[in-house]
Amino acid sequence: MVMRGRTPIRRAHAALIGLACLAGAGGLLGCGSSGGGGTSSGSGGGSGSGSGDGFDAAGTGGTGGPAAGGTGGAQTDGDTDTGVPIGSGGASGRDAAGTGGAGGAAPGPLPVPASREEFLKTLLKLDDLLLTTQITQNGAANFGALVSPSTNPSRNPVHSRAAEAVYPLAIAFKYQQDARYADAAIRLGTWLTTTQLANGSWIEEWPSTTGWDGTTADQLISLAGAYVILKPRMTASDASLWVNSITRSADWVAANFPRGNNINYTPTGAVALLLAARAVPNPKPVWTTKAASLMATTLQSINADGLIDGEGGGVDLGYNIAQSIGFIAAYGRILPSPMHVDKAAELMLAHLNFMYPNGAIDNSWGTRTYKWMFESGTKTAPGVFLGLGILADKSPVIRRAGALALAFLRERCLDDKGWIMYGPSAGNHPSSTPPDNYSTFARAQSIAMAIDLGPATLPTDVDGGAIPADQKNWAKYFPTVATGLVRTDRIMATITAYGAIGTYPRATVARGGSISALWFAGYGPTGFLQVSSQTIYSRVEALHMPTEGDLLPLTARIETTGGALSTNLYDDQAKLSVKSNADGAEATATGTLRDVNGGGSGTTFTWAYLFTRDSYSKEVTISTARGVRIVEPFVDVTGNQYALLGTDGFQITTAGGGTWTVKVVSSSGAYQLTAGTDRARYWSPFPGVDAYPLIITPDASATAPFKIKYTISKTN
Repeated sequence: MVMRGRTPIRRAHAALIGLACLAGAGGLLGCGSSGGGGTSSGSGGGSGSGSGDGFDAAGTGGTGGPAAGGTGGAQTDGDTDTGVPIGSGGASGRDAAGTGGAGGAAPGPLPVPASREEFLKTLLKLDDLLLTTQITQNGAANFGALVSPSTNPSRNPVHSRAAEAVYPLAIAFKYQQDARYADAAIRLGTWLTTTQLANGSWIEEWPSTTGWDGTTADQLISLAGAYVILKPRMTASDASLWVNSITRSADWVAANFPRGNNINYTPTGAVALLLAARAVPNPKPVWTTKAASLMATTLQSINADGLIDGEGGGVDLGYNIAQSIGFIAAYGRILPSPMHVDKAAELMLAHLNFMYPNGAIDNSWGTRTYKWMFESGTKTAPGVFLGLGILADKSPVIRRAGALALAFLRERCLDDKGWIMYGPSAGNHPSSTPPDNYSTFARAQSIAMAIDLGPATLPTDVDGGAIPADQKNWAKYFPTVATGLVRTDRIMATITAYGAIGTYPRATVARGGSISALWFAGYGPTGFLQVSSQTIYSRVEALHMPTEGDLLPLTARIETTGGALSTNLYDDQAKLSVKSNADGAEATATGTLRDVNGGGSGTTFTWAYLFTRDSYSKEVTISTARGVRIVEPFVDVTGNQYALLGTDGFQITTAGGGTWTVKVVSSSGAYQLTAGTDRARYWSPFPGVDAYPLIITPDASATAPFKIKYTISKTN
């Protein structure tokens, strides 16, 4: 702990930036980057070798199996954008909010394109891994099912939804003509029919006969999609079981959808009904009629920022980009309907504002952020590859995004066996290692649909497209979700005051004007320097979230130190502004420290952010200095070293030798710096990150209001 005395308050020199890109129906207008280099994206690894039968009927683990994925490029702490080759040049554009400035040219060569061939390579590795967990002993309970490797919240569960892998297995057979995949798919699909309720639905919490049944649409998609491929290899008995199951499920979806208060089920149900109508010999007209109605409802749910509204009473970037948009695209391909495909592409371009330079999806602020994973934005949706793959022929921007997303999956998101991890620090925690199989079979389904419904070949992009994050020097504000994005040469950040807490709790959704994600080129394997999480870790969806201890939030925050906790993170009514000019970008958040029930503490705050090429600053004003503190967690990467620097600084030194420094440049009164307190509690399964805290505590004697400004910069 160190003390800092009174210093003069300095007026900050704002570093504001020029302009962003506009996503529209025709693609991105006036986009480009201002230069910079990139690290190598690495090369994919080959299949591993091994033997073993996966899991036996009792659920014990086998050994061996394929190793999915590959190795990433070398970690760098230089001036490059982690894993993203960027070219040079300078075009101009304008952002949706109407501010202007300098942009740049499109990036250089794409990473490995997300082509049908590349998708198939990844699909086969995921499928091969899933096959090692199939119960294949004749007479065994749940013969044909897949067993999850996870031990938390339950040990080696058999999920009924894991049978959605029947479709990716069928697609692997279709393109490889390897009977292993067909045989496994038939076993799995036949088992799925045995878990169906009499009314035609499936319960996600199976073997319970009560619970959430909206995911019936997901299972119907996989069963119907696989049946048309596998029918020639099926026995008459199995074929009859499948047709009966598909028919009963389609009848139930047609009668009961829309379902729940999450919009993703609406387009999912539409696609399920279309596939059912094409799978069985006697489809019912009501199925396609209802499918059209569901899709019309979906397209009526687009807000003024071009974001789909209706997920948990608001907008969830993860479910939108990893499920809803993809199924709008799938609907258009299956019918076919060019209008729906074009609308999906338009929506995808708007949502790609929230893809970071490393290919990660920013769902740090959505209504269902409690399941945020960098790789697809959420754990249990099919995955971002669904939409990016199907729409790859619609825009070079989408092709660029698909390549980045696939590279990020392969290089940053797989454990040593090939399971998709919850996040980069998950391997440090037995509660999340090994991970549940949900993300793995869901991404397999996503990639399989991209293979089968997407273009057989991709246009050749000489220079590659440019996602918004490839551009530099812009800021953009999305008023419908009170969220802003900033991109400078070496930094990208999300600041949010979104407060859609009508469905999910305040402690899960609200961020109260904090930075919810910040990427700094060269920092660690992913570049994320600051992230966010639930304020109170809660297993909102108990089936999908591990049991944990008493965790602390990863989000930067202002909070009280005595009595019931009040914090800006509970302020669903905070106000945010974001703007840019020729020199940089700035954002200002104002609000009240509130308790978990929304009650005001009487303490107000202003959080002013300034972003420059290679640094950012925060100036915090609190209406009192008594009983409050500022907490700044930083992503804790293996090999990092941390140190307080005298009375006014803090330094992070990475394993690669880079240093990032926090420096207090002014304060209106004395304060204390503390580092590392409760370090072990700064972990969250979603987004799967450890953090290291720096705490700034005003001295109680400081005059109110208390004001302090500090910078965060790369200093080596």
